[in-house]
Amino acid sequence: MLESRLRLAACVVVGLLFALVVRWVVIAPSTARVMAGGALALPILIGIPFLYAGHRRAYAWMTLALAPSLVLGLTEVVANPAMRSWAALVLLVVIAAFAVLVAYLRVTRSSSLPSRMAQ
Repeated sequence: MLESRLRLAACVVVGLLFALVVRWVVIAPSTARVMAGGALALPILIGIPFLYAGHRRAYAWMTLALAPSLVLGLTEVVANPAMRSWAALVLLVVIAAFAVLVAYLRVTRSSSLPSRMAQ
């Protein structure tokens, strides 16, 4: 029950992050922004179906795929006063996504480890 709720929460939060990255690209499209947005959004877009299916490895690598979005959010908070509210929202969503992904990994941890009785 908790596993399915965390799985749904992870998909929703990561999907929200995807929407925020797409919004960043659409606001002021340029070649560099489209390429950077594609590099940020592609792992997220690829990972959502695997997150929904409950693949533990997808949850593990998705925590690493959040790092570029975290860097983007931190950079925009510091360097661009006009985008501070958007960047703060990105940081909030990235931290929430990381927390949900790690929570799912911790909840499903016992079912993936071999039992000590089998040895």
